[in-house]
Amino acid sequence: MDSLRAEKLACIAEHEGYGFEPTHEGASFESMVQAFSAGYGVFAAQPLKNGRKFAWAADLRRTEALTVLHSVYQSSWTIRTLDETPQHLAFFMPHTGSFRLSIGKRTVESGAGHLLMANNHEAGDRVVQGGPHRSDVLFLDWKVVKRVLASLVEKPLSESFDLDPILDRTTQSGQLIGNLLQTIVQGLRGDGPLLSSPLAAAAMSETLAHLVIRFGRHRFSDHLEKQKVSLIAPWHVRRAIDYMHANIAEPLTMTMVADGVGVSLRALQTGFRAFRGTSPAGYLRTIRLQAAREQLRDPTNQQSVREICAIWGFAHAGRFSIIYRSTFGESPRDTRLRAERLR
Repeated sequence: MDSLRAEKLACIAEHEGYGFEPTHEGASFESMVQAFSAGYGVFAAQPLKNGRKFAWAADLRRTEALTVLHSVYQSSWTIRTLDETPQHLAFFMPHTGSFRLSIGKRTVESGAGHLLMANNHEAGDRVVQGGPHRSDVLFLDWKVVKRVLASLVEKPLSESFDLDPILDRTTQSGQLIGNLLQTIVQGLRGDGPLLSSPLAAAAMSETLAHLVIRFGRHRFSDHLEKQKVSLIAPWHVRRAIDYMHANIAEPLTMTMVADGVGVSLRALQTGFRAFRGTSPAGYLRTIRLQAAREQLRDPTNQQSVREICAIWGFAHAGRFSIIYRSTFGESPRDTRLRAERLR
């Protein structure tokens, strides 16, 4: 009986022009939750209607940084992120039915032809609406977004990205992002070519993150516009940033960074000044400040302020405190005391 329901669901999808060969399918809500949890990560969910009948089918494909889910559901359901749910930037693209999500006090909804995007750990409940509901959802690993943002913004990152969930596809930038999303989805569905081209998939994930950060509305939009940060910096600047992040806790000098990248120190300094508005040493100091702040805000971290200061290469605690206060608006001790109250 379950297989007959699943076959009927597949026929519905194909009749409407969205036929696909599912990697997962079933006839109960529990089977869907189990399959998606095993294929991607745990989450909380519940159907909006009582009853055991819940036919569904999905094509779930993954690369290192991207997950694409093409799916059809018999009826509506809700999903909620847990603390242990993998963090990602999600793009919701319904074909029939709609998506509804809440972010803070704001609730937004998108139907066929429209698109929503959100960090799953910043969004509240998401509602998958319609019977049947058919959609594509793309998940971009949040580590990619953080890495790209760090390479574009020369100041420490905030906890919250505050991305506007609505993508205006009537604009040129909105059309560009939408077209790239469709390209990635088609490239991963079925036996798509991106599944056998990890370098191409990685490049597309970086490009997608760049476009969303550059043209979406979020906490850092005004900063990017003011600084006129270049969308794509020269290869040696990007490689130097990756090198710094990979060796952030090491006793680096800028000569070591230049040697590691394979350029002259002068070329490195010129590139950072032109494309990041700061020096290489200034950029390294910024990401180390952020790393120190993350440790100071961790209520489980028992190290002293002086110890954390030393870990991240700040030899003089007094000087570190001055720089820290000018950057974050509070002293390192204030940050630590606030974290201790959470224990």
